[in-house]
Order: sequence, then structure tokens, then C-alpha cells
Amino acid sequence: MNHDHYDVIIVGGGPAGLAVAVGASAAGLKKILLLERHPRLGGILNQCIHLGFGLRYYKEELTGTEYAARYLKTFHQSGTEVKAASFVHKLTAEKQVTFVSPAGEFTVSAENVVLATGCRERTREMLTIAGTRPSGIFTAGLAQEMVNIHGIRPGRNVVVIGSGDIGLIMARRMTLEGAKVHAVLEILDHLSGLIRNKIQCLDDFGIPLYLQHETLQIMGKDRVEAIRYRDNASGKEHVLPCDTLLFSVGLIPERDLLIDAGVEPGNGIYVVGNADYVHDLVDGVTKDGEKFGRSLGRR
Repeated sequence: MNHDHYDVIIVGGGPAGLAVAVGASAAGLKKILLLERHPRLGGILNQCIHLGFGLRYYKEELTGTEYAARYLKTFHQSGTEVKAASFVHKLTAEKQVTFVSPAGEFTVSAENVVLATGCRERTREMLTIAGTRPSGIFTAGLAQEMVNIHGIRPGRNVVVIGSGDIGLIMARRMTLEGAKVHAVLEILDHLSGLIRNKIQCLDDFGIPLYLQHETLQIMGKDRVEAIRYRDNASGKEHVLPCDTLLFSVGLIPERDLLIDAGVEPGNGIYVVGNADYVHDLVDGVTKDGEKFGRSLGRR
């Protein structure tokens, strides 16, 4: 470390964290440290190979990976110090941050600490679904990483539970990979994701969406074999054979560092991006992050 006290420490190297660094640098702050637990910057964008990014920020349609590559060029001009493969495990009210990396454990401090830690997906264990615990159960985001980054197809006969955007996108992606997506089941009476994703990912590929359909039981011993579900409008129950379940049932802002520290945002500790609230588009995350970063120069 050249120094252990910074103007700004940013936790998270996804779209929000990158944008805060760009904005803070533009406001004249010089000592900026960005900590990212993964080896690469870019966050969730690195596994998003589909189009739909950049229309508002760049005024053209890009894939997530293209958006990340383009914005990283802007970020690298900010002069931000980056520590990748660095996992932050402690934050204090005194704005001290402790992280571990291949080089060891370090504690640094700052005038401002910004959490740009994004969201995590709700899992099957967070829902009240009866049944066994076989293999073949994934969150939609994990399945996206498996397919788009590691080249692994999670299964052949798929049911998506929940109609969040990642679930809709993965219904299409699994279809393109040769799997059969039997249905998307949504317990609510309305779509959870964007209408454009329903049209482009379900309607265009003939994948049915069943609203007001509740998953009651997961069946199977070693691998998922079927699910039992109910049409809550009619009360009728059905069994649907499958070998893979993808859960797309909501996101939880990642605020564990604040919770563990027993502090609330404020007094030099801030939360931005999807860790603050879930944005529909990455363009909004970028614009809000840059604006917030610029405001740090006036605090």
C-alpha cells in the first residue's frame, strides 16, 4: 500500500462502483481505492452477453460485456487504485475497511466509504417449498454464469420459477443451448420483469408464462424429477416432469457489511447502485453512480 487513508474507498467493482470512482475523480478527489472480490471488474455485466444495455447512457444498444468494456476505458482514466480479488469482511463506524487478498489481510480507512455491493438472488431455501433437496436447482443468475462464462449447460428439461428478468433471459438462453424450457411459473398475477423481456425471451420462443401458479413441491432423489404446482385461479394441481429448476424470485440488496457493523448509511458511509435499490437498467446505475461520486467532492 502506498498509503492507508483515502478520500474514498469503494467496495464493489460493478457498474455502480466504477461510476462512483469516475464521478469522484471528476470532482477532484485523488486518493480513491476500489476493492473488488472477483479477479475482473465489471460485475454482473461480465456474464450478460445479451443485448439491451446502453440505450440511455451510450444512445446505442450493446451487450452487457460490450457495455462493461466501453465503460472500463472511462474508468481507467480516473486514476483509481484497484485491488481485485480482494474480499472485504469488516467495516467499522470509524470508516475502517478490512479486506483479504492473495497478498494478505489489510485494514485501510477513508473520509468516505461507499458500498456498491449490488444484490444477491433469493434462493429456494428462502421460499416455503416442500420436497427433497436433489441436484438440478439453481438461481437464474448462477445458471447464467455457468452457461455464458463456463460453457456448462445446467440441464435439459427446465422449469423457471418466478418471472424476474434474469429468469426470462435464461429461459431464452437455455432454449438456444438446446434445452426444453417447459414453462415459467409466477405466483403473482402479473409479470415481475420487463415487458420487453417477456416478448423477446418468452413469446418469440413459444415459452409459456403461467401467472398465479404456485410451486408446491420439488420431487426427486438424486436429481430433480418433477414439480407439483397449483393454478391458484382454479385451484387445480398438476405435476410437471423436469430435471432442472431455475429460480428467479427476487433480489436482496447486499448490505451485510452494514448489518454486521451495526451502522446505518450516513456520516461518511454510503450505499449506491443496486445495494441501495434495484434498478431496472444499468444505464440508471451508471448515471446515479457518477452523480453521487461528484457529490463526494462537495461533502
